[in-house]
Amino acid sequence: MKQILAALCLMFCAHAQAINLTGVPNAHDPGTLTRDGDTYFNFTTGDGIWYSTSTDLLKWSAGPAPVFSTPPVWIANKIPNFSGSYWAPDVIHMNGYYYLYYSVSTFGTSVSAIGVARSASLKNPSWTDLGIVVQSYGGGGEINAIDPALFRDYDGKVYMSYGSFFGGIGVTEINQATGKTTGNVTTILGGGGKDIEAPYITRDGDNYYLFVNRGKCCQGAASTYYVEVQRASSVTGPYSGTRTVLPNLDGKYKGPGHIGVLKQDGCNYTSIHYYDVNDNGAAKLDILKMTYDSGWPSLTRNFSIASCGGISDGPTVLRSRLSGKALAVAGASTANGALVQQQTYTGAKHQQWYVVGHGDGYYSLINANSLLGLDDYNNSTTAGTNIAQWSYWGGLGQQWRFASPAAGYQTISNRYSNLTLDVLNLSTAENAQIIQWNLTNANNQQWSLSRP
Repeated sequence: MKQILAALCLMFCAHAQAINLTGVPNAHDPGTLTRDGDTYFNFTTGDGIWYSTSTDLLKWSAGPAPVFSTPPVWIANKIPNFSGSYWAPDVIHMNGYYYLYYSVSTFGTSVSAIGVARSASLKNPSWTDLGIVVQSYGGGGEINAIDPALFRDYDGKVYMSYGSFFGGIGVTEINQATGKTTGNVTTILGGGGKDIEAPYITRDGDNYYLFVNRGKCCQGAASTYYVEVQRASSVTGPYSGTRTVLPNLDGKYKGPGHIGVLKQDGCNYTSIHYYDVNDNGAAKLDILKMTYDSGWPSLTRNFSIASCGGISDGPTVLRSRLSGKALAVAGASTANGALVQQQTYTGAKHQQWYVVGHGDGYYSLINANSLLGLDDYNNSTTAGTNIAQWSYWGGLGQQWRFASPAAGYQTISNRYSNLTLDVLNLSTAENAQIIQWNLTNANNQQWSLSRP
């Protein structure tokens, strides 16, 4: 028995090792880890917006060049004596591009602005700056325009939270065609100069979670940063139930900050920076795994990179195993009720879908062109019913689960009808209709998933 217990202990201890990031893990205020194809990107505070890349989340290499070789021309007019250091970038895919949000500021003041640039690719970037998203002018009660963080909700809408000290934390919806705000900003936390900054919003089930940093950053091993979380039933709050999820000091990890969540293979991989007390307080990237316990997030460093039994959030092309053709909206329509077909993939947005995990094994699928949801039309439970798109309203007929009948392929079944996406009559023809049918696991019900 002792030998068995010892063996089990050795197995557990081996499993419980914290992952080891190697290469160039330097980071301060890291953005949400983002994937383009087979490569992950970590954008971080620095001159020109520095970044690193990895193919396994473990070994990181410096990017070949920063995003900006010279500052966008608008910055000189808004931020006098700009040093060239861009703060706290974050990136999200919308409208066929990766949008990179960044902040510029005069340190210690609320003379700040958030700008945005975009590129069709991260692996082969060509950045175009689109200018100011929001700005603050130095008033003590303003929301300080720094620390942008982007979030896509189940309905496909994108929100940006931001703010630091001064007027607190704000959230605003982003127009996905322009990358700019829709106009309204809601204050959701803080104000009055309270030491709150670096917000990040994510959702699991019916709850929205707002992570923020407390204390002071940027002092190496003397930093007093720690991370709190609150939750709400709406993205705009009210948020309540404050809990500390990362203390100021845990072993070598000092002053953790700037949370982002990568939803990968059903897992929640949480990126932060910390100051390494064993390395003269150097700022480094750390990745933790987040789960939920009784409705609250829990973070651990004791995990390995492996599937959690789900699929990855983000822009996705779904191709039929039978025909090789992509799931697409007929005629690139943006209308409610437009039918869904298979088409030869051309890279068009109506052939791409945003996968958004709900945390319970179900996902919404939002068309990248129309921003409407994949829908069991009229909530039918009849085999043979056409599949269409419809404005997302959260019904069970717009929620889908994935299962893998064969390596590299998934079936996609509706939560309401329990029927499965199916290419009608085993067709390989262009524009063949997509229906729902009883699960057979035939090749016309199997789909590969890839990044655009």
